[in-house]
Amino acid sequence: MTKRKQYITSKTGAVKEVAVQKIPMAQVQGSFYQESYLKKYWIATLIFIGLSFGLYFACLPFNYVLDDQMVITGNSFTKKGFSGIWDILTTESFEGYFGEKKELVQGNRYRPLSIITFAVEYGLVGDMNPWLSHFINVLLYALTGVLLMMVLVLLFRNFKTQSWWMSIPFLATMLFIVHPIHTEAVANIKGRDEIMSMLFSLAALYGGLRFMDFGQKKWLILSASGYFLGLLSKENAITFLAVIPLTIYFFSDTDWKKLKTLLFWLIATTVAYLILRFNTAGVPKFGQEVNDLMNNPFLGMKSGEKFGSIMYTLGKYIQLMIWPHPLSHDYYPYAIPKVGIFSLLPILSLVVYGTLIYFGIKGIGKKSVYAYSILFYLVTLTIVSNIVINLGTFMNERFIFMASAGFCIAVAYFLSEHLPKLTHNGKLVGMALALVAVLGYGAKTFVRVPVWKDALSLNEAAVAVSSNSARANSFMSTALFEKFKITEDRTEKLRLLDQAEFYGLKSVGIVPDYQNPNLMLMGVASERYKLDNDINRYIRQVKPIILRRPDISFIKEFSEYLKGRGHDAELFPFYLEAGKGLMQMRDKRRDWALQYLNYAYELQPANKQLNEALALVYEMAGNVNQAARFKAAAQIAQ
Repeated sequence: MTKRKQYITSKTGAVKEVAVQKIPMAQVQGSFYQESYLKKYWIATLIFIGLSFGLYFACLPFNYVLDDQMVITGNSFTKKGFSGIWDILTTESFEGYFGEKKELVQGNRYRPLSIITFAVEYGLVGDMNPWLSHFINVLLYALTGVLLMMVLVLLFRNFKTQSWWMSIPFLATMLFIVHPIHTEAVANIKGRDEIMSMLFSLAALYGGLRFMDFGQKKWLILSASGYFLGLLSKENAITFLAVIPLTIYFFSDTDWKKLKTLLFWLIATTVAYLILRFNTAGVPKFGQEVNDLMNNPFLGMKSGEKFGSIMYTLGKYIQLMIWPHPLSHDYYPYAIPKVGIFSLLPILSLVVYGTLIYFGIKGIGKKSVYAYSILFYLVTLTIVSNIVINLGTFMNERFIFMASAGFCIAVAYFLSEHLPKLTHNGKLVGMALALVAVLGYGAKTFVRVPVWKDALSLNEAAVAVSSNSARANSFMSTALFEKFKITEDRTEKLRLLDQAEFYGLKSVGIVPDYQNPNLMLMGVASERYKLDNDINRYIRQVKPIILRRPDISFIKEFSEYLKGRGHDAELFPFYLEAGKGLMQMRDKRRDWALQYLNYAYELQPANKQLNEALALVYEMAGNVNQAARFKAAAQIAQ
């Protein structure tokens, strides 16, 4: 506690100086637990539940999209139901999808708890049921809001307002629930890991606060178990190892003996979790170089570009917290541009974060609510910032699901407590701004949710915002191609093929060797041929695909399909030219030259140019005998 000087006048008229206690901004007096939450705030609880379902009811009939395939529809362990739970617990989280452990990203992934809930759903229903999955997501989201307010009621117990609906806990929770940046975590079924991690982390914090009041072991158990379940949901929960003691310090006259006991339990839980994680998913290889751009967006970047891009995304997070528009589910290369650290936006972001760090540290001694909000935001953001570990993408809106609570607390404190003290009509202004924020954020969320209906609607929205994302354009091409396959009208089919080609070409224009759009373009070319039998058009479309990705297996499959269809005269020079083109490559694509030259050989084995090309290929490969054979054949060939 700090002191301030005050001067009073006695009955005799003498003026004397006295010292009075100055209440810190966090108002730390008294125990956390004051009264029954539900007894006083049952209306608020119903509002949070009703609002959550009101905003997200539209997503209940939606199907699976995006990474739902990895954890549900394409996950062999999930589809075992209850019998798959042990496999989920004892393997890396991608293994149920790939069938083997793959180190696609730094650190691997071990998030079994949300996947277990999907397996339980499957076991109960006997099949996949997206409606049930969406319902559970929304329910868990609502419960997260309720628990957030329960925690905030304990923290802001000494802040008294005439209207509970303008209290800091209620307003912060309302902002959290309606914030549009959360739509990805809620409307995308796979986002359940984010919700569960936050929910259980808040339970750990709540248990810790109650333990600081009563010192009972049951609250220690709640805190440690909640923290452990949060970690099993997603590793983001590990940031609460710092958040919990930070919160206790800011909002209480800290009992250091109890805090040490609580920290011992939390640290022991962390160790147990890490041992379990390392034994299943493996020890993270932080120096591991991932050579797939879609799993390492910084591939090929200089250090200045990497740091510049990171600061750009961190600034983008703040912008989206304040003004959540436009939103996108895709921030893959190069939706976030390559920028040097000395570019304007990264520098601006660096200044903003430097300022936040300064005021966060400066406010520790004063126990400022703003400082707490800043530190909550920064601490929970660290693990998803790409500074600690390469996440495999520049950013995702769901990544700041947890950190957004810090922003909501700061805004609620300003509107409810700070603003009314700044001006005579501050209270009315605060109420008006709070209403505008809740209605504005809520409206944005309401119109954003339908975007998650299916792959086509989701990717249509993504390419409009993340127009320079190779992945968004590729996925849009895929969605259009899938719609083409179930469309009967010929005119509509041709239109869908044109659109699929447009987005496929746009994707390879950004990342030429990206496999998926090249595969889509191959699919477009093959389906067009089936519709119009135009082999020359097919050749024009496929040649650049071969030069970019000759390893696509469907090229070989369709080459087999074309045999005997009367196109030998057109296909021979095509295969020969493709093979010779691949021979000029200075990377692994050169190894595929032989395959395409062999296609040509099947058509015209006596061709002189072809035999010369085959001789050169074998010579380059070190196969002297075969090289000599084709040199001899070239001598007698026409």
